[in-house]
Amino acid sequence: MCCILSPVFGQETNGDSGEEKVSYVRLFMHDGSTRMGELRSMNEEEIRLKTPDIGVVLIPKYLVKGLIEMDGNTFARLSKSAMGRSISINPQSSRYFFAPSGIQLKKGEGYFQTNIALNSVSLGINDRLTLGGLISFVGAGGTLKIGKELAPNVHASFGGIGFSDYYGELERPIGLIFGNITWGTDDRNITINLGTGSKIETGIQATAYTTDSLENTWGNTYPQYTVTEYDQNYVRPLLLSVSAMTQIAENRWFITENYFINNYRSTTLVTGVNLTYRYLPNSNFRNQNVVIVSMGVRNLSQRNGWLWDYGIVGVKTADFGFAAPWVSATLPF
Repeated sequence: MCCILSPVFGQETNGDSGEEKVSYVRLFMHDGSTRMGELRSMNEEEIRLKTPDIGVVLIPKYLVKGLIEMDGNTFARLSKSAMGRSISINPQSSRYFFAPSGIQLKKGEGYFQTNIALNSVSLGINDRLTLGGLISFVGAGGTLKIGKELAPNVHASFGGIGFSDYYGELERPIGLIFGNITWGTDDRNITINLGTGSKIETGIQATAYTTDSLENTWGNTYPQYTVTEYDQNYVRPLLLSVSAMTQIAENRWFITENYFINNYRSTTLVTGVNLTYRYLPNSNFRNQNVVIVSMGVRNLSQRNGWLWDYGIVGVKTADFGFAAPWVSATLPF
């Protein structure tokens, strides 16, 4: 999730001189925590950092996994956000339980996420482009997100997810495209996502047909329908999601992720066919809305750097509803 300290950083640099450019950095520690401040000097043994809360500190270099640089505006914004609370910065502000935020991964940052049924990996190619992959028991796919900071504390992105199954149950790969906007800082924000998915076939409804009477080997008769014209039915999901997170304790964040999905139905008339059926096809798909609500916590383990998400998910349609737990583990890198 950050650059590794290279030998070139072993040379002494002095930020106290008026001739030197002030450099702000975020240090990523091996225990999963972060430190942030003005870089005063660095040598082979230690890093001298002026922090917003306790002033100048000396940090042994063997405790530091890596660092990234920040400009003065970003440092001021994050310092203000962390005032009165932990100085730890959320290492996973680019996503909620699953939905993306408008905040991008930095170049070289990445993470691996798993909840057993679905595993994914994402990597910041640069500060505006993130690519990823998905793999599960039923199929695999990829993700793409492009975004930038539009103004202080305002981020936007757009992208998509593509997925294909292993067994050919899907006639073709399916996908979802989205656009979003996020207001807030790395550790306290809210995001609105708008998206739509691939058009999926949901059956046919006969509009013109003929009926024949056939006899089986036992002498019983049964009807056979020859469909000469039918409506091919499709459904396309249209979704709105609202997600938010806020830091509630040292290395812990509250997360909520909520969706409203409208299944938009369309039909295409197909003529000039001859399809035979034992039973007359009659698709009566309804435009059911789906509401999904979820909330939970994300906890950062200082011992190994893993993030654990625990939550409860509720799904409600016009016909049924259920609730289920959500558990996933993420390793930033």
